[in-house]
Amino acid sequence: MKKIKKNVKIIGFSLLGLIIIIAALFLFYVYTPVPKEPSLTSASHRNTLFFDNRSRSYISYSPQVIKPKPALLIVLHGTGIDGAQVRQWTGFEFDQMADKYGFLVAYPDGYDKDWNDCRKGLFSKTKKENVDDVGFIKTLISGYQKKFDIDPAKVYLFGYSSGGNMTFRVAIQEEGLIAGITTISASLPTPETNECELTGKTPKIMLVNGTGDNICPYNGGELNLFGSKKGFAISAQATAENFVKRNTVNPSAVKIQLPHLTTTDQTSVDRQVWNKDGKAFVELFTVNGGGHVIPQQVAKFPRIMGKMTGDLDAPKEAIAFFGLDH
Repeated sequence: MKKIKKNVKIIGFSLLGLIIIIAALFLFYVYTPVPKEPSLTSASHRNTLFFDNRSRSYISYSPQVIKPKPALLIVLHGTGIDGAQVRQWTGFEFDQMADKYGFLVAYPDGYDKDWNDCRKGLFSKTKKENVDDVGFIKTLISGYQKKFDIDPAKVYLFGYSSGGNMTFRVAIQEEGLIAGITTISASLPTPETNECELTGKTPKIMLVNGTGDNICPYNGGELNLFGSKKGFAISAQATAENFVKRNTVNPSAVKIQLPHLTTTDQTSVDRQVWNKDGKAFVELFTVNGGGHVIPQQVAKFPRIMGKMTGDLDAPKEAIAFFGLDH
């Protein structure tokens, strides 16, 4: 009997130890605190609209002072998160800049936390049901047009991960709808797995990709979301060059290394700029050592997603690229 009790105690302590180890690993690699929302001139609101026989939701942020004929920025989240979380993961910076520059921000929610983007394959509920996300975004824009009288020539998209792939789709399919796009941790699908046109004009584009991204490989290959296969992509460089070629942009890139701001930072950032008519049309920021994250200094990402650079603030860079910073 004593021996059985002793064995039970050993098993109990072993299980407790295992639970502590798992909890410690979770806290180290996965858990991240939610950043505190800054003081803003207005409150955000969750809204719904009915489209394609589905109730679709989005968060809207409208600053207290809005410019006449304001610009609209639409921010698309990645797989498994929603508009509220990408708002947090961009450090609430878009809302703060909306306060400063008088534009509007929308954070739509993908159906089942995903998007029906350019990638072929039935690897999500969104894909299996062939959800019309392009139509949803067009309807969202129309709603803002009616309510706020936005400038139709100043609608911009910022997409992270699968939201970046959805951004590609809207820009490619709907010529003239969007004035500029920024994608983070996203590359175009390989030709044989691409549902979108490989030629045709698009708006100007800024890309940010990390060489240490284990979900969307910088050099191309299979997309792997922690064991879930999500198709195949070409490299970040090939993606940038695709937009250069299809828009007849000057193929000679200007290359710049961004200032290294902190000596202990193990990352660095290289910038390539392709100009058209004397203005930047395609930009690629390569974050050397960077992971599957949105570079900024407010929100923390799970360590499992890779390193964050201190040399680039992607939301601020995107707003400058779009010309909304004045």
